[in-house]
Amino acid sequence: MNVEKQKQQQTKYLQSLRVHGNFLPFSRRGHGVVGVSATFIVAVFMIIFFSPNLFSQQVSVSASIDSQSVVIGDWIRYSVEVKHPSSINVTMPVFKDTIDQFDIVQQDTMLRTEENGEVLLKKNFVIAKYDAGSFYIPSFTVQYKNAQGMIDAAQSNPIQVEIRGVEVDTSQTIKDVKPPLSVPMSAEEVAAYVGMIVAIGGLAYALYYYMKKRKRLGGSVEEEKRPNIPPHVLAMMQLEELESRRLWQAGELKAYYSEATEIVRRYFELRYGIMALELTTAEVMAQLEQFKMQKHTLTSIELMLTGADLVKFAKVQPAAAENEQVISQARSIVEQTMPVVEKQASIVGSNQQSVSI
Repeated sequence: MNVEKQKQQQTKYLQSLRVHGNFLPFSRRGHGVVGVSATFIVAVFMIIFFSPNLFSQQVSVSASIDSQSVVIGDWIRYSVEVKHPSSINVTMPVFKDTIDQFDIVQQDTMLRTEENGEVLLKKNFVIAKYDAGSFYIPSFTVQYKNAQGMIDAAQSNPIQVEIRGVEVDTSQTIKDVKPPLSVPMSAEEVAAYVGMIVAIGGLAYALYYYMKKRKRLGGSVEEEKRPNIPPHVLAMMQLEELESRRLWQAGELKAYYSEATEIVRRYFELRYGIMALELTTAEVMAQLEQFKMQKHTLTSIELMLTGADLVKFAKVQPAAAENEQVISQARSIVEQTMPVVEKQASIVGSNQQSVSI
């Protein structure tokens, strides 16, 4: 009897807890009863199973456009806003040329503002569609880490857009293409045209003055007389001037060898009529072989040009004795290849000088 009475008291006590909405667990030592209210159980269930959803509500994405019905090819201004706590890192999607079926005409830099621990991200696009019909701009999706460290996502609402074709009134007659619009000339263009006219007039006057002067002088204009210096004499003068500059003694080996071989090559051009300055060493030697030079002369020329190429392009550092011989080698080459008449005259002159001494 006592046991049944005790069970009845426990049942009444549990019913009183449900009525009053107690949410704390309790224990009665005398009766050995432990119970938890339904409110407490529901609260625990909500915290355990719905906390990720409550967290995700802290990240919101919204999207909007300026018009949901446009003509084909018209620009649509598409704006996106993302709100999230400053403690959450949000990853925005990256678009290059298109957003699904829409072409991106322009996209602005994302704007970021923060106030009271909440971050607001704004990004504006200008998009267009070149097909008629009904289309959807897809949801704008951002990713972030939730409270459990898992990758979660928040999305905006997809937006429907009606793209209308260009209406053609078939009852009207077909009109011709509009003529090009006339654009007034700017001051810069006027100044450019005036300058061109003045320049052309100046050239015409200069040509007229030249022809008139030429006619007055009997059809010929005196040309400046240039001294006719033989190639071998010019080469000797240039070698003497190069030697006086003492380039290799100053450490300018490349310039020294370049100028020495340039003098010899220019001499070959004037003496034999070959483009020695434009040819490689091998090509110069092939050209010179046609002039029936002595073998030791060709060998001297090849040694000098090849040695200079090593200094200029391979950065070879010759000994001081080799540097001193460059000018003498060049002079020897010129002397061995000068015209025979000039060579005999130089020999006679040297003999006369020796006799006078």
